[in-house]
Amino acid sequence: MRVTLFIAVAAVLVFATPAYMRDSSRSTQDEQTKKPRAKPASEAPPRVIAMTAKDFEFDPAEIHLKVGEKVRLQVISSDRTHGIHISAFPDGAKANTPPGLAFIFGEDCWKLKKGEAVPVDIEATEPGTYSFRCCKSCGTGPKQMTGRIYVEP
Repeated sequence: MRVTLFIAVAAVLVFATPAYMRDSSRSTQDEQTKKPRAKPASEAPPRVIAMTAKDFEFDPAEIHLKVGEKVRLQVISSDRTHGIHISAFPDGAKANTPPGLAFIFGEDCWKLKKGEAVPVDIEATEPGTYSFRCCKSCGTGPKQMTGRIYVEP
């Protein structure tokens, strides 16, 4: 009786040992012959467009995108602090028109300090013409500091 009990306890200890306590150098033939799983293809990085804010203008002042395209505007001010506001709604949109540009970070006015690059990530979701402008007040020049994003189907 004692021998049977001893064998039963030993069997429970051997077969019920948690996986993290087992010797990892031993593995089944299936585990040894398994091919590693291929990782799904990652999304392509967005197209980067360098943009400069200076002397009351943006360069480039016109940007052309396709619906579904993702871009990163790398905006830098070369002379003083400026700002950039990009409308998410197409020019002339009615009250119930959905936005046609999606932003990763939904800023209303990105602050552009002199010499510092500011990333603005945009996804074009609807065709249309979208305006951007300087949103920092520093005299009369910012009123003419504008540009457009053209989203084509």
